[in-house]
Amino acid sequence: MTEYILIDAAILCVLLIIGVPVPLCFAASVLFLFSVGDFASSSFLVSAGFSQMSSVVLLAIPLYIIAGNIMSQGGIAERLISLAESLVGRFSGGLGIVVIFTTAMFGAISGMASSAVAAIGSTMIPRMVDRGYDRGYAASLVACSSVLALLIPPSASMILYGWISGTSITASFLAPILPAILLMLLFCFWNWFLTRRMPLHKPAEVPSGREWAAEVSLRTRKAALGLVMPLIILGCIYGGVTTPTEAAAIAVVYAIPLSVYIYREMKWKQLYTVLWQAGKITGVLLVLVFFASMLSRMFTMENVPQLLLSGFAGVSENRILLLLLANLFLMLIGMFMDDVSGILLATPMLMPVMHQLGVDPVQFAAIVATNLGMGLITPPTAPILYLGALIGKAPLSQMLTPTFYFLFLAYLPVVLLTTFVPELSLALPQLILGYGN
Repeated sequence: MTEYILIDAAILCVLLIIGVPVPLCFAASVLFLFSVGDFASSSFLVSAGFSQMSSVVLLAIPLYIIAGNIMSQGGIAERLISLAESLVGRFSGGLGIVVIFTTAMFGAISGMASSAVAAIGSTMIPRMVDRGYDRGYAASLVACSSVLALLIPPSASMILYGWISGTSITASFLAPILPAILLMLLFCFWNWFLTRRMPLHKPAEVPSGREWAAEVSLRTRKAALGLVMPLIILGCIYGGVTTPTEAAAIAVVYAIPLSVYIYREMKWKQLYTVLWQAGKITGVLLVLVFFASMLSRMFTMENVPQLLLSGFAGVSENRILLLLLANLFLMLIGMFMDDVSGILLATPMLMPVMHQLGVDPVQFAAIVATNLGMGLITPPTAPILYLGALIGKAPLSQMLTPTFYFLFLAYLPVVLLTTFVPELSLALPQLILGYGN
């Protein structure tokens, strides 16, 4: 049966590479394995898929998508951008720092990297180009920053990881936060380094300290209600008041009247479009979860996780090398599929390997998030990088140089530190939740 497993994996990879929609790739993989394997009846596989789809945890994902889209349509995101620009925009390369922080914040609330690229990129890339930034650099920075959505809570990826692995979702939320902060600081440093020689346009008049403080105060008041939104979400979750799903519902209920009645930048007709878009994404997600759950069950029945573990052990018994191989496996998955698909496929396969290597499930949450994020922007596939090129109308060739800086001199060090320094991902869960005590 091993040869059929390899053929099945090859079918999945080839279909992904040629651009077949991801749910259909998983469906083809399931159908092939069922046709050549000895699974007796399909009824238990179908029931496995439906049982996973019925989880209330999954309801949080479309709710966060709705909240993120309302932020974009209702002027909340624009006010957050204006506030960040007033704080650091006047410094050299300051607009790049604005992109890093606002993309991370928006991506976290929407829960998806692609949403952050679409919402922030469409606003910030033209603004950066007008200020003298290279278009390819601007698109690259937005794309690379958007993967922070996988790391900063509340993250749709960590909801899925906790659901699949049986790990506390709250602890999974906390695990990637310190890696994310370190990554943001490295992005800011390389943004400063890469923009030193760009012909950036500086304001004709530098405001005095009093004028700058007044401007920041004004924009803070305008953005205050939007700033409260992530505080409400995270406060409810970590305060033990609500579950992540209930917090997502609160975010939607809070964002609608804020956008429609207070900011008055979204009409009720636009809310229909927001809900329709979220519905389409959710429909695709549920089909993906259905077939991915079936494929995971089939792989488990065929002992694929054990085969993967024995394959790793056959290469070496060195723990460091095995962890590097697991990271490479995760990064390759991230290169070929989105973070949701990658988590659905990789988590059940690698959990036995991580258990054997003594890696805590909460630490593994951060390892999964950082590696899949890196895969999303790693050429030649790099789905988020291509989306950034599309949104920013930039040639991919102009995006490669800054992308490689961000990949090899920012992302890769964070991935390695997350893998080999457990305290980086376990410190906050231990401090806030008493995890492991």
